Amino acid sequence: MLKTMLSNIAIILFMHLCLQPLYFANKKQGKRNAVLHVFIVSLTVISLFYFPILIEEKFRFDLRAIPISFISVMHGVIFAIPVVIIASLWRFILGGAGAFPGTIFSIIIPAILSLIIRRFFHWGKFGVMKVLFFSTIIWAVCDLPFLFFVDLDINFYMMRYVTFQLSVLILFAFTKLSYHHLHLLNQFKFNAEHDSLTKLFNMKRFYEEIKAIKPLNREGGYIAMIDIDHFKKINDTYGHQTGDLVLRDFAKILLKHRQQRAIVARYGGEEFIFFKQTDTLEEALQTFEEIRKDVETSQFYRKTGELIGQVTISIGVASFPANSKLEHAVKIADEQLYKAKMNGRNQVVCSMK
Repeated sequence: MLKTMLSNIAIILFMHLCLQPLYFANKKQGKRNAVLHVFIVSLTVISLFYFPILIEEKFRFDLRAIPISFISVMHGVIFAIPVVIIASLWRFILGGAGAFPGTIFSIIIPAILSLIIRRFFHWGKFGVMKVLFFSTIIWAVCDLPFLFFVDLDINFYMMRYVTFQLSVLILFAFTKLSYHHLHLLNQFKFNAEHDSLTKLFNMKRFYEEIKAIKPLNREGGYIAMIDIDHFKKINDTYGHQTGDLVLRDFAKILLKHRQQRAIVARYGGEEFIFFKQTDTLEEALQTFEEIRKDVETSQFYRKTGELIGQVTISIGVASFPANSKLEHAVKIADEQLYKAKMNGRNQVVCSMK
């Protein structure tokens, strides 16, 4: 019996080993990863069928409820239903007197209970004690009904309970560790691609986004260089902390105007860069003028909550055709920004080239 239980634990851990790369896989391959996830868990459950503890040659005990419960709690109905269907059909194909109760109590009900748990408790907030409590419920559903069918020693159920809980805790620990690594990886990636203050794209990511969109962009577009007017005066008058607040609040305004066909990044200091995908100059100018007016009418505050004076921006715009280089468009837009500054600030100036 002990060897069979250890074999069950080994199969479940091997399942986690196979699933782990999917946690770190490209999100663009979401459907493919979902199918693989369902396939691996289904194959795990089916594999457990072939390593059972047979009781009176009629009843099969294994740890199939654990992978079913985990996929239900972590991924919900869309993942759980295919696994339940595949596992149930396979169990009935195997036949035997325990096919029906084994399917009901070890596959279907654990999945339903786990989905209910998911409905009321977020996976990320699960701790060891909460996992032990919920896994005890799942174990009770799987094993206790057999007390009415089979007269077994209580030590058998205790051994099953300990093995069940040990397997759950090991799988939970490894899964939590994988998600923690995934969180750190995403955090490092975000920090490498975004400005730490404004959370906008940095120029490295901006160039990558432009490079990715260029082959698909037949319309071309416009590049805008945006500068906060008299920003040095804001820092000198109210302090750099207030200056940072202004930059963050201004970034939120830019994000509000960033539509599906736009990319925005912090260029450096108080300068920002905005790409608008369109072949219509009027549409581009309308967007940039709306940004300028929005900033002009917005209220900016100090860290203490006090309102500071009016904040305005200057914008230089240059055409960015599909077959042109970004560096050239940035250079022209920067020249237009300089003209906007020289002409009195708080305005949009566009190159007609």
